[in-house]
Amino acid sequence: MEVFSNLAYGFALVASWQSLTAALIGLAAGIVIGALPGLTATMAVAVLAPFTFFMESIIGIPFLLGIYKGAIYGGSIPAITINTPGTAAAAATALDGNALSRKGKGRLALEVSLIASVIADLIATLALIFVAAPLAAVAIKFGSPDFTMLYLFALTMIAGVSGNSIAKGTISVGLGILIACVGLDPVSGYQRLTFGSVDLLGGISLVPLLIGMFALSEIFIQAERAASSRATAAASHPDGGGVTFTTIRRLMPTILRSTGIGTLLGALPGLGAEISCWVSYGIAAKRSKEPKEFGKGSLEGVAAAEAGNNAVCPAALIPMMVFGIPGDTITAVLLGAFMAQGLLPGPLLFQQHGPVLYGFFAILLVTNIMLLVFGFGAIRYLRHITRIPPGLLYPAVTVLCFAGAFAVNNAVFDWVIMVAGGAAGYVMRKTDVPIPPLVIAMLLAPGLENNIRQSLSLSDGSYAVFVQSPIAAVLLFVTLVVFTFFVWRSLNPSPVLSQSLKGQPK
Repeated sequence: MEVFSNLAYGFALVASWQSLTAALIGLAAGIVIGALPGLTATMAVAVLAPFTFFMESIIGIPFLLGIYKGAIYGGSIPAITINTPGTAAAAATALDGNALSRKGKGRLALEVSLIASVIADLIATLALIFVAAPLAAVAIKFGSPDFTMLYLFALTMIAGVSGNSIAKGTISVGLGILIACVGLDPVSGYQRLTFGSVDLLGGISLVPLLIGMFALSEIFIQAERAASSRATAAASHPDGGGVTFTTIRRLMPTILRSTGIGTLLGALPGLGAEISCWVSYGIAAKRSKEPKEFGKGSLEGVAAAEAGNNAVCPAALIPMMVFGIPGDTITAVLLGAFMAQGLLPGPLLFQQHGPVLYGFFAILLVTNIMLLVFGFGAIRYLRHITRIPPGLLYPAVTVLCFAGAFAVNNAVFDWVIMVAGGAAGYVMRKTDVPIPPLVIAMLLAPGLENNIRQSLSLSDGSYAVFVQSPIAAVLLFVTLVVFTFFVWRSLNPSPVLSQSLKGQPK
């Protein structure tokens, strides 16, 4: 099959010490960052992405993919050892993981978490490899009206799943579209929302804004918490016996089921690891022969949560690569990194840069092996990461924020954008207005505007063009159904889904 020959070429492309070292360093850094409570995977990728813009794509992107995968897994370490999820995606893991740790089975919980993560990531990566290219071949046949409706569907999804209020999600989407309008009109060249500032003629710089909204706002939140509380969690030691083949065989149905859930949810816009972990956990509890053990130290609970959230990582790359629509906030940052490397996500990406993409797929497979080996070798030491004092951690992160923001364009004005983004992100978090819809809307708005203009130009200004295409008509219908569901859910919130949304970066 062609996919195997392409993948073999991809392995040959990344079989250099530079690419492999970059992936390993990224993976190790991601695990450390994910294990530090308060530092999220999105923050890590956003802050470190600017430093990869000057590298070759086959080195810089593997570094970021390593961070992505490492941080999602790393969040389980403090969740198990000190009952404090390192990332929002590990919130469900803490319920049973820490209970096991208190029983002296911390090592077992950490090893089950690692194996479930590796298996889920591997299967989801294979799904990415075998699904993305054929899907891109279909997507290339989409016309402007089809893409317009696809963008509207994606924006509706992200507005609805990022919080319990569709109204606040819609407000966030509107703000993102408004920010994307800043600069010069792509057709007429007229200034839009520049307020006479020369620095805004090129629009709002994406990466400094992301660093501000995700990293700097988190630092503001953590500083506020530190000022109001000095309490620290007591660490549980990951002692006891390790995992056995019999245990993994018993947990395999749960791992495979949760992997399927995570892969499916990850491939849909907006449904990130934060939601997948809770959905997987809830279904595992219902299907378990011992449901009463969930929350009290169930290995099934740990395996389900970790398989569910780690399967999202490769799956979220499917809509990003094929349609240019980020699956979650981390892939939104990765989309910016791809564009900085001259790789424009969308249906033509596989035609124009196919070999490089299969190199990235090969790296995703290699990092699974790295994660397994590195994870088992470092489990006994990883719990000490959680003891790094915030007084040292957050000043260092702040310095990286300013360095990363400046590195994009070597412009001091990017610091202004970053600080403004940090302030805006802080206010949005405090008022429960979700941040992800703003970021993804900002990324999708130019494509949405371009496709609307092309559609109306082809139809001489007739809006009927958006329902004349069967694909566009179906997407419009689905969008209306989904929007109606989200409105209903806002009026009748689900306790389980509400819990899954608490850890998301608002």
